[in-house]
Amino acid sequence: MPGVCFPADTEGVRSTSAFGKEVFSAVAAALGDEPLAQAIVSEKDWRHTYNAHMLKVFEAQLRADPAVALASLKKGLEKATAMDFEPKDGTPAVPLAVAGSIDVKPFGTWAIHGTGNALKTISVPYNGSVLSGASLSFQLDKWARRGTMEADCAEAIKEGVRLDTFKGRTFILIGAGSELGPLRPLLLAGATVAAVATRKPQRWAELIEFAQTTAGTLLLPVPSGVASDCPDVAAVAAVAGADILAETPALAAWVAGVVRSSAGPVTLGTYLYADGEANVRITAAADVLTQAAMRAAAASRRELSLAYLPSQTVAHVIPAAAAEAQRANAAKAPWWQSMMRYRLAIRPPLSGAAGSAAAEPTYVHDAYSMTQGPNYALAQHMRQWRAMLAYTEGYAVSAPMAPAARTASMLHVHTVATALDGCLPRQ
Repeated sequence: MPGVCFPADTEGVRSTSAFGKEVFSAVAAALGDEPLAQAIVSEKDWRHTYNAHMLKVFEAQLRADPAVALASLKKGLEKATAMDFEPKDGTPAVPLAVAGSIDVKPFGTWAIHGTGNALKTISVPYNGSVLSGASLSFQLDKWARRGTMEADCAEAIKEGVRLDTFKGRTFILIGAGSELGPLRPLLLAGATVAAVATRKPQRWAELIEFAQTTAGTLLLPVPSGVASDCPDVAAVAAVAGADILAETPALAAWVAGVVRSSAGPVTLGTYLYADGEANVRITAAADVLTQAAMRAAAASRRELSLAYLPSQTVAHVIPAAAAEAQRANAAKAPWWQSMMRYRLAIRPPLSGAAGSAAAEPTYVHDAYSMTQGPNYALAQHMRQWRAMLAYTEGYAVSAPMAPAARTASMLHVHTVATALDGCLPRQ
């Protein structure tokens, strides 16, 4: 299958387990922890032990000198994106890093300008009603008091529902069809949205129809022969979109073009998911697009920021208040819950972690999910690494934790669906 693929070994085998081990072994080595690097490489049961190794790497990064930790992020991302790219024409594969040099058919851009009035605030559907203004603020405060969400999360939502600052901004959404993505609210707010998603004519037709009713502008990648103002919506919907794995170089060039032609600040948001090993490949492809946007922004002096929705189910640093709340809730749990053998996800505090005050312990949330597996975890860490590196390079980065949500990609996994349905929200 042409497109982004894992590198082959000397026998032509493309092993995802070997690849994942090589990535995290390289990170451990960059941290100066050779025993950990060797333990990862020699692990025989990566599928069922990856979480322990990844957690050790994560905590080692926290203990390391900040410069060393950043170097390990760069090494990890460099290793994780060292994939191959097989052109559609059957010519030999090339390293993904140089795939941009391949002669490919460029994408054109089709635009639809909505005729509606820009919304000033977002309404949130909840339990059969619609919350906005005072009712939304009241519910957010209620959730914060109960511990359903942290107080700063509630305050961020109160701030984020105001949409008066989006006019004149361009948002490039990689994975624009994501159920948790911001495509529709951004169009309603009057933003320009460049949507990167697969070819699904019915979805594009519905989205174009929606965009026409908003105050926003929708930009779509289309074959170069399609006029930018083509009035035949059905014809455009039939060809719009792209395959991020098979058309990575052309998409990277299109994203760079959107950045260069933008009239104001640009935000590139990544909202991708795929099952299994494909999740790693699309994340590597998305990073190619991200780097293309960064280069274009630097060359054209455009303001660029990045946005992600990180997954809960890897390792994270959390505030002391969240750690204490977890312990307190566990202590108050009824006896029957202890029969379920739930474990606390909070790790013993790390003392003297780099970047923290000597007297302040660092709390790590260990939430790796064996159901999701090592490829999922690797993809999430790759996005973490890019976000952290971009932040240290001076980019504004938005990375609020994604909630557990009943999206199609979650509910099609029976065990995950059962867990979500067992956690129905309280009033």
